[in-house]
Amino acid sequence: MGPVSDTPPPGGRHPDPPPPPPPPGLTGSQPPGYTAYDNAPTVGKLSRVGGLSTALVVLVGVVGVSAVIAAVLSGGARDSARDFREGRITENEFLESYLAVGMLGLVQLVATLAAFVLTVIVMYRLAANHRALGRRGTWSPGWAIGGWFLPPLVIYVIPFLMFRELWKASDPDAPHGTDQWKRGPVSALVPLWWVLYGLVPLGLIVMQGAGSVGGGGFTSSTDALAETVEEQFALTLVGSLLTLAAAVVFIAMIRGLVARHRRLTGES
Repeated sequence: MGPVSDTPPPGGRHPDPPPPPPPPGLTGSQPPGYTAYDNAPTVGKLSRVGGLSTALVVLVGVVGVSAVIAAVLSGGARDSARDFREGRITENEFLESYLAVGMLGLVQLVATLAAFVLTVIVMYRLAANHRALGRRGTWSPGWAIGGWFLPPLVIYVIPFLMFRELWKASDPDAPHGTDQWKRGPVSALVPLWWVLYGLVPLGLIVMQGAGSVGGGGFTSSTDALAETVEEQFALTLVGSLLTLAAAVVFIAMIRGLVARHRRLTGES
């Protein structure tokens, strides 16, 4: 092969410039924070849900454990209430015994509120990711917030229906660009959670409300408090066990849902 001439080609044309380097992610090194979604089509940015779901599981676990401890302590509180009403212990002794139950209830309330906030965020991100992937259903991301506050409030129909759709839309085996995911099955954990969290507690609320009205449970009197603690011991025990069952089912449901979704998006 002869020597290469430095003379430009005729007509003022120059050799084509070399092609640009491949974008990050196609070379072996990826920039910090880069997440590849291998199983998803080319879309905009997808939100991660793994870390939030882990924190959510921990908080719901705290609620469940608190319910178990409350079930144990409620027996002692009932005995103290009976002793106080029959004059065997003083008012301060009864209140000191009941204080542990009250503090535990406060811990459970804070954990429940924090878990609720994370649940809303996780549901919102799941729905937003589905929309980015072209899987548009009935419930937009905004329903992850408003659905908890719209009637019927206590039984949470909209969150239940949204969880059903999120489960279907997270199907990693449904082909992209089709509506096949809408015909997929839903885990039995979803309706079971709704029954335990939305339907059964409604009956307990009605029963506790009736007992409080009849026994003066809404007054600040120590005597009325002791009467309520003693008379509603059975409902308190059932409510604690129900809370534990609902927490266990919710943890299993959210772990299964997020696992499906992460397979769909390729989130590592």
